[in-house]
Amino acid sequence: MIWKIRLQVQKQENLQTLQRWWKGLKTRGSTEIIGLILQAVERQALTRSKIMYHAILNFKQVTDYSAFLTEEGLLLYLSQDRKYAITDRGRQFLTLFKETNKLLTTPYDDMAANYEEQNLQEPPPQQQQQHQVALHKQQNQ
Repeated sequence: MIWKIRLQVQKQENLQTLQRWWKGLKTRGSTEIIGLILQAVERQALTRSKIMYHAILNFKQVTDYSAFLTEEGLLLYLSQDRKYAITDRGRQFLTLFKETNKLLTTPYDDMAANYEEQNLQEPPPQQQQQHQVALHKQQNQ
C-alpha cells in the first residue's frame, strides 16, 4: 500500500515539473524560436520535420520561420535534398544569441534548472522518509 501511495506522490511531482516545462515552451518569443531552429541545423542540414522535432515546434511555425530565415539569409534551402542548412550569417546570429542567453541567465534560472533536474531523478532518502511518515499518518486515521 505504501509503495502505491509513494508512486502516486512521485507521479504528481513529475506532472508538476512537466507542467512548468510546458508553460515555458508556450511563452517562447520569436528570437528564441529562431535560435532553436538555427541550433537544430547548426551541425547538419535537416528537413522541416526534423527541425520540428528538435525545436519542438508545429508544422506551421517551422514553415513560417524557415521561410523568414531563408529570406533574411540565415538559412539556405537545399532543394535537391529538401533540407535547410545554416549560412555564415546564421552562424553569426547563433553565436550572438548564445552569448546573449549567457548574459541574461540569472542565478534564479540556474536554481530552477537544477531543481527540475533533481526532481527528474530519484528524491534523496530524507525526502522519501518524509513522504513515508506523512503516508503512515494518513493510513492510521
